[in-house]
Amino acid sequence: MLSLNKYRSVCLLLILSVFFSFCSRKLDVYYNPKNTLDKNIIEVLEADGRFAKFVSIVDKLGLRKTLGSSAMYTCLAPRDEYVEQYFSKLGYTSLESVPETLLRQYVNYHFINGMYYEYDINKIYDRASSDLNKTRATVFSSRTEGKTPGKRLRLFSTSFLTRQLDDYVSLYNQQPQDYTLWVDNVPISEADIDASNGVIHVLGQPLDIALRTDEALASDPETSIFSSWLEKHVQYVLGEKDEFGWVDTTLYKSYSIGRNLADESVLSTIFVPTNDAILNYFQPYLPYLDNTIDSVPQLVITALLRACIFPNISYKSNFDDVSAEWKALSGGNISMIMHLPSIVTGSIRASNSIIYKSNQLILSPHLHSAVGGVYLFQKKYSQWNWMFSNAGMASGLFDGLNYQHSPITILIQSDDVWGTPLAEDMNDATRAYRINQCKSGILNVDVRAEGGFRKKFYPTNFGYVLYDNGRFYDYTGNSVQLITSAATWEGVNGAIYEVDGFLTPLDRQNDTLSVYNKIAEHPDLSLFKTAIDRVGMAAQLKLTGFFTYSVFAPVNSVITEAGINVNTMPVEELRYFLQTYIIPNRYIFSDGDFNGQITNSNGNRLTISGSWETFSVSNELGTTIQPVVANLQASNGVLHKINSLF
Repeated sequence: MLSLNKYRSVCLLLILSVFFSFCSRKLDVYYNPKNTLDKNIIEVLEADGRFAKFVSIVDKLGLRKTLGSSAMYTCLAPRDEYVEQYFSKLGYTSLESVPETLLRQYVNYHFINGMYYEYDINKIYDRASSDLNKTRATVFSSRTEGKTPGKRLRLFSTSFLTRQLDDYVSLYNQQPQDYTLWVDNVPISEADIDASNGVIHVLGQPLDIALRTDEALASDPETSIFSSWLEKHVQYVLGEKDEFGWVDTTLYKSYSIGRNLADESVLSTIFVPTNDAILNYFQPYLPYLDNTIDSVPQLVITALLRACIFPNISYKSNFDDVSAEWKALSGGNISMIMHLPSIVTGSIRASNSIIYKSNQLILSPHLHSAVGGVYLFQKKYSQWNWMFSNAGMASGLFDGLNYQHSPITILIQSDDVWGTPLAEDMNDATRAYRINQCKSGILNVDVRAEGGFRKKFYPTNFGYVLYDNGRFYDYTGNSVQLITSAATWEGVNGAIYEVDGFLTPLDRQNDTLSVYNKIAEHPDLSLFKTAIDRVGMAAQLKLTGFFTYSVFAPVNSVITEAGINVNTMPVEELRYFLQTYIIPNRYIFSDGDFNGQITNSNGNRLTISGSWETFSVSNELGTTIQPVVANLQASNGVLHKINSLF
């Protein structure tokens, strides 16, 4: 009788026997090797007889041993007629006339690093954890030799073609038939021929070597403008140091747009606008440039290139994934502004990228926003353009990350209005003040949301601007004329309108313009000022920075008629009196935009109602006051003069 331990051992052996028997049968089903393992890849090809020309190239290059024993490979084997067709298409009448560098590139392109049976390719795809990862599981690398980098190929299995057939059709404009495994746009006619150092898949057509991204773009006549713009960003860099510290002095092509499209190891997805798409967009603005498409400002070109390029590989269906944020090099989440799959009109095959041709521009954050017109109307607004491009004046006016620009309206001056000196000739102090003058006309609202301009105080970062009957008034009373009610340029977050001059910027850090100083400017408010001085609130009302105030200041006659003596009233009573009319925070009234409750410094609620001539403020007892002069702006607040008391 078996002991317990011996019994367990016997059971374990039986289980393992069944398991390995099952695995063996499963491997036979999926791998089903066509040959024995006594020959390497080159020997199998040679013995077959259909690949003599390919083997002859391998031998000519002295690669028989390297490709037969140095590593594990997946060989994409071209039959003799396909070798002839490929080089004949390139203009060579015999293999002897083909340069050795081209032969090496050809051979290496047909060897993928690693051993991948058809079963493996399906398995890699099936096991990917998301649709995007499944897409990227189709990418494999060809053999690298010396300083010649390998290229990327895409292997499409039955699993992929079942699940993402539309992606394949959009990539190669063809419907795969009869074959279950494809290499890019070429079918595999016979898969899984076994060899001692890998596996062989027989090609069903010639496999053209895919061009690198920059080369592929240059080869397509429909993308020549985009390609020429890309080439403006070329730079050449030295190679890396070797193990002995020697620098590779070869100059390698690179790009200065934040992604090196000339590097075979850098994978990208690009939505390239066709020439027609580019011309259709920019044609209306060419008269304001130099009447050629190449006169589009460099900043605009660079931003557009970066808005079209996405890191890594993605197929068309992946861009329908609402859970993914499709951020281009520009940083913008493109899915917020357009549906990418709907603009695709075709594709261009490339080794290190997926290139889709599109019938629309993917707008950069600049051109998507209200600031875009400044760059495109360069001849009309060249001084603004210089300030935007060189002095940082565009900072904060658009969102370069998520296309969620804050609403703005830009009041702009043409070069004729600008005068002298020009922006680039100004000294630092003059230029800084001119920037503030320009920003005094950048309203923090999109006037189109209200149907256009109306009589209203509009907020800017340099005080409020009053619009009334075609003119804009700053805090000093200085005004400029709106030249036309039609916008010069419209973006998603606002528009540009032309005016005939500059507004005066209100410096919110200037304590000489404080609400206290504003009260002191008015002789009929001298008693209110005296009360402020007596209770020690002057310093508070002079302080600029975080705290702001709205002051309803009663004129002298009202205080006197009420029997209030600001020189003898007990200090605490006088303080309570003052705080009845001082409200924390800056409030501009009169245009009717604000109606509701605010709280004074004593904690009492006040109610604002009406607009312009009917503008009034009421206390909790129902007493109502109508200011006689409203909205006198100060650096740290607003003054409203009243002629009655609560």
